[in-house]
Amino acid sequence: MGEVSLEKLLQSKKYRDVCPDTVRRVWGECTKKYKKPKDVDKAAREALHGITGAFLTPAEAREIAWAMQAWAVGGRTDAQLENVLNKHASTRERLPIPEMDALYARIFEITGKTDRVLDLACGINPIYLGARGIKATGVDISQTVVGFINTFRDSYGMPVEAICADLLCPDAIPRERFDVALLFKALPLLERQRSGAAADVMGAIDAKYIVASFPTRTLGGRNVGMAAHYAEWMAGHLPRDRAVAGRFETGNELFYILKEI
Repeated sequence: MGEVSLEKLLQSKKYRDVCPDTVRRVWGECTKKYKKPKDVDKAAREALHGITGAFLTPAEAREIAWAMQAWAVGGRTDAQLENVLNKHASTRERLPIPEMDALYARIFEITGKTDRVLDLACGINPIYLGARGIKATGVDISQTVVGFINTFRDSYGMPVEAICADLLCPDAIPRERFDVALLFKALPLLERQRSGAAADVMGAIDAKYIVASFPTRTLGGRNVGMAAHYAEWMAGHLPRDRAVAGRFETGNELFYILKEI
């Protein structure tokens, strides 16, 4: 009965965009909490709903596809690139393009020029990196997002790739050496799903620098002391083999740059 219900969930139209490993992980976690199959199924669907709340809608996905095509055939201008990035919440908040350029200039001022970036829980951010000539490997649980990034590589010749994987599952992080790994607003979300996950993920990264960010304002734009809260959180979760090489704030985000020691 359990396997049948799991297969039904994996084949569900509502969750077909989710990394299958995520569905299996959530199902396994729920089977440890509940005995009745219907309770497991209900809890798993509720958990997946919370995880996928920020996923692209089909309409948004179509808009990104059209915007990417417009960028490719229309001169590949910054205005067209911004139109692509504006379609996803995680990149929209760092626009306009000059502000994104300034953010990465500030990061690379500390890390140095980078040849390879690992972008974890990436959204469509590798599209920006690739358009700026930066080689990037993205990891995300949205199959649609991963498809867009690989299309950016295959159809438009950009130096990017993406893998559909769940950071809370074994072997999700590529076993390769990178110059910089990005974890934008991801660590608290991972820790919320499983205690110790932030340390596990940072410990699995093979990169000279990890750049982690945290929100400093609520979704409604209110300043309620989030920067101080996450500064304290970061101090308590700093890996033993890392030191803080840089710390700064933008309008609504707190950034830490952690260097190997």
